[in-house]
Order: sequence, then structure tokens, then C-alpha cells
Amino acid sequence: MSAFVRLQKTYGVYLHWSGLTAGYMTLAMMLLVGSNVITRYIFNYSIPGTLEFTESMLTVLIFLSLALTQYEGGHIQVVLLTKKLPSSARRIVMVLTLLLGVAFFSWCSWGAWQYAMKSFMINEQQWGSVRFTLYPIKFVLFIGLLSLAIQFVFDAISTALGLDPHEKEDTSKTTLEESI
Repeated sequence: MSAFVRLQKTYGVYLHWSGLTAGYMTLAMMLLVGSNVITRYIFNYSIPGTLEFTESMLTVLIFLSLALTQYEGGHIQVVLLTKKLPSSARRIVMVLTLLLGVAFFSWCSWGAWQYAMKSFMINEQQWGSVRFTLYPIKFVLFIGLLSLAIQFVFDAISTALGLDPHEKEDTSKTTLEESI
């Protein structure tokens, strides 16, 4: 197994932990909202901060799972035009598309970093039924976007080498052409 494939698999472990965190966030959101509904209708009491906490949990859920979805090949792909191309041209188009993804999500990551740092510097807080700091959630946004940009780098390199970037069992033998 090449060093690149080992590095990609190690990164995949990090992404699976991020996905697990996002999954637990879904469970926590479900329990919080369900408890709020039950207490509101049975005891005529709403749990303070439910709206604010679920908004923040939703951000964590979405952005921590983006890179894992890309790692597993779960994002929607439109291949109407590229499926007619010869395999070498298809690979070039895919690499260029993935590099555009790297550029775009790197740019988004940079913006999210600046957004999170500004929030940290002013100690930005959410005001509602409860008050809590927002910058940790904004750093999660940055981490999620950066993780996705890094995953696009891995996918671009895999595709350029002729490997299927979404085949994680034995990528040293599976080529992109075999998977299409």
C-alpha cells in the first residue's frame, strides 16, 4: 500500500469521527426538540434555548458531515456530458473539476476562518432566551470547509493517478475506468 493511500485512509478515519460527531449531534437535536415538545404540551413549559441550541447544532451537523460525504462519494454527480467522453478525457475533466472544488472550498475556508476569528475577537454571543458564545460554532464551520477542501485534494490526486477516489477497500488495484 502506497504512502498516499495510507494517508488517505488515515484522513478517512478522521472524517468518520467527524461524521460520528455529526450523528450524535443529530441525536442530541432530536432529543432536545422532542423534549421541548413534550414539556410544552404536558407541563406548559418550554425548554429555554431550544431554538438557539438547535440552530448551532444544525451548523455542526451539516459542516462536519460534508467532507465525509465527499470521501464516500455521496454527493450528487451529473455525468450527462462526461459519460460520452473517452476515459482519458473524462479523467482530465474530473481532475479539473475537483481542482475547482479545491480552489472554491479553500476560498470558503479562508472566509470562514476570518469570520470565526472576528467572532472570537469580539466574543460574539447569541442573544435569545439564553446567551452563549458563537465563535466555537464558527470554528466548526471553518473546520468543516477546510476538511472538504482537503478531501477534494485527495480526490483530485487519486483521479489523476487513475484510482477511484471513492473506493476505499483496495485503492491500489481499482482504477477509475473500472469503476465507471
